[in-house]
Amino acid sequence: MKNKLLKGIVWAACGACFLMPMTAAANQAVLKEKNLYEIRTLTGQNQPGYSDGAAQAASLYTPASIIELNNGGILISDSDNHLLRLLSRNQVTSYSGLILDFDEQGFPIGAYNDGNNDSAFYNKPAGLAQDAQGNIYVADSGNHSIRMITTDGIVKTIAGNGEIGFQDGTGERAKLYSPSDVAVDHKGNVYVADTLNHVIRKIDANGAVTTLNKRSERVVEYFPGVVTEAGDFKDGRLSEALFNEPTGLAIDELGNLYVSDSGNQRIRYIDFEQGIVKTVAGGGEYERNALYAPGAYANGEAEQARFSSPTGISVASDGSLLIADRNNHVIRLLADGIVYTLAGQEEESGKSDGVIGAAELNEPTDVIERSDGTLLVTDSSNNRLRVIQRYEQQAHDEDGNIHVMVEGKLLVSDVAAKLQGGRTYVPLRALAEHFGYRIHVDKQSSQVRVTINSSLSYLFSEDGQSIVKQTSEGTETLDASGIVVDHRLLVPVRFIAEQLGYDVQWDRQQQHVVVRSPLFQS
Repeated sequence: MKNKLLKGIVWAACGACFLMPMTAAANQAVLKEKNLYEIRTLTGQNQPGYSDGAAQAASLYTPASIIELNNGGILISDSDNHLLRLLSRNQVTSYSGLILDFDEQGFPIGAYNDGNNDSAFYNKPAGLAQDAQGNIYVADSGNHSIRMITTDGIVKTIAGNGEIGFQDGTGERAKLYSPSDVAVDHKGNVYVADTLNHVIRKIDANGAVTTLNKRSERVVEYFPGVVTEAGDFKDGRLSEALFNEPTGLAIDELGNLYVSDSGNQRIRYIDFEQGIVKTVAGGGEYERNALYAPGAYANGEAEQARFSSPTGISVASDGSLLIADRNNHVIRLLADGIVYTLAGQEEESGKSDGVIGAAELNEPTDVIERSDGTLLVTDSSNNRLRVIQRYEQQAHDEDGNIHVMVEGKLLVSDVAAKLQGGRTYVPLRALAEHFGYRIHVDKQSSQVRVTINSSLSYLFSEDGQSIVKQTSEGTETLDASGIVVDHRLLVPVRFIAEQLGYDVQWDRQQQHVVVRSPLFQS
């Protein structure tokens, strides 16, 4: 949804006369170290709300889009609260808009009014963008208009008039239908995903609104005798191209436009110089009388990859494209012609924070890369703003030893961890005490017992050559052994921690073993 500049671009031919940007690095930070990343909640609660305050206590209601402002703050379109919220210095404040009233169920009601930030009204604000001068643009979806917030805090409508329609023109003479996103190029042109008109619109520097592609003429009989207009699909010349509910926009440094074509389950690319539209990822064919192409899930080569209602998109600093794959409940990455899954559990919704391979999302609608390298996600149906970031480590002296980080804390022992035979061994007593497990040495049997709970314990021989697991169902000799160093029993940290249900990773850069619960307490 954003217009971040690409870096490290190389170019590759795509068809007889089409060029699209390819990445030189393919988002190395996350892809290469994916298992060291985590998903945590920055702000928002399990239940919807509209309270400001400390990020941990503030609440949101179906957040739709996010941008990082030029000053580093995070602006959130809090769609069902009909507000724009600001996350800055770990505080959430209402940046623009007011809640006019509440309906009979107690939900906020949207409205329409220009004016100062503290007196303007919105109706389901969605996509956001900011230009180089600091002006903010809002796709005010429920008001069928594009709003602009000037640098001095004045909200004004630059396209649309609050009424549903399809018409080019200037300012309020133009008509739109549920626009979902906006993007601004370096010339000041504003592009609009005019979602339910199935077109891409352009607002030039003089405020003139024009339609770039052909409007769909497809009609669907979705119920016997009941028909409706629907979007369609066609690549090729921009003036003849067809879209189906375009939802997200992202501009590259060439001023060309990526489009998440939600109803077609595709990511499209508009090359303005050549005047053509090309599918760069996704696919699917319409079934008879279907409003949309069928959603699906598949990674791999871009042509074979599949999405389910891709929504917010943004260009990362390395040139790769981040995609909020809404109905698959995941964040995807398009890089070098390959689609990857970065976060979330495919086709399964949830709300748990945790390591990137276990944490869950619920209908994510936008994703951006922040200037510090973290990824932010509007986890819409969880009413939360989530962050995808590398694990945090406790500071310690650089002594050349291998360190073990357990739940973000340094495992302290008077005997250093030891790397042997490709395994990292740590003192058993230090590991057990760190986890809070009871340890007992039986001198008569020369065994060390670690009690996990009333039905699970482990017996270690004094020389570490055998490890026995004891449960209420019996005993099992495990395929692992320890070593003795300076009269201390050391055990393989990965084997033991994974036995206990922990996630264990090796941080090659820091020479750390990272031990974490797969899911974090919320």
